[in-house]
Amino acid sequence: MRKNILILCVMIPILVIMTDILMKRSQVSCLSENTCETAEFREQHLSGRLYEELSGSGNFADDLTVTMLHGKFSPDEIWTDSVLYRKYKPTEYFRLRKAYQAVWLDLKYFPIADNGHSGDKISFENTYGAPRTYGGRRIHEGCDLFGEKKQSGYYPVLSMTDGTVEKIGWLPLGGYRIGIRASYGGYFYYAHLSGYEKEFKEGDPVEAGEILGYMGNTGYGEEGTAAMFPVHLHLGIYIETPNHKELSVNPYWVLKAISKKIRNCSY
Repeated sequence: MRKNILILCVMIPILVIMTDILMKRSQVSCLSENTCETAEFREQHLSGRLYEELSGSGNFADDLTVTMLHGKFSPDEIWTDSVLYRKYKPTEYFRLRKAYQAVWLDLKYFPIADNGHSGDKISFENTYGAPRTYGGRRIHEGCDLFGEKKQSGYYPVLSMTDGTVEKIGWLPLGGYRIGIRASYGGYFYYAHLSGYEKEFKEGDPVEAGEILGYMGNTGYGEEGTAAMFPVHLHLGIYIETPNHKELSVNPYWVLKAISKKIRNCSY
């Protein structure tokens, strides 16, 4: 009898500890090595309110990563405790944090300048993933921004980030485009431009807020093709992941979040 009691005294604390460990591990079970490639991650569903709060937290990358995990990638509150993720799934956690850094950490400006005229409102909708047919069946890997004025070459397109020109020139699908690689690795793609602000070349440094070109409607054909669709800016955001050199994420929520980060410009 005394021996059984002794065994129970030893086993109960062990069972309590094991149960606690299992419960903690279950709390981080949503995180895997491929979380940064899932549809939920790629949606980037973060409200403007939470973005502003996180921007003032002093620990943006960690707080954003934990907030998105805790909120199942569509959060309504901020969460800051990353201890369990770091302890039980550090590799997966830091991989996901790096992916969020690539999307969010370099952002400084909304991509269209404001001239102070109330009639020059910019609009955009969440069409990421919508079907497209030009060049074969595919999905829309970006967000389209439209101005009140339908004039090609009217609205200046700004770099949202500091970075380096990685690609520039004509694409049959994107028309005149420019791609900027930002410091945390995100690739910001601006397409259908009417033309460029200057003679950029690959490798040129670019500052956030710098004019890259002008909103247009080029593309869907050989070089110089225009007016196959309404004037707009197509914005794409791409990151590198373990299985993808360029994986698109949804720019819609990014644009909503930074919609107040406007650079004033006369035009």
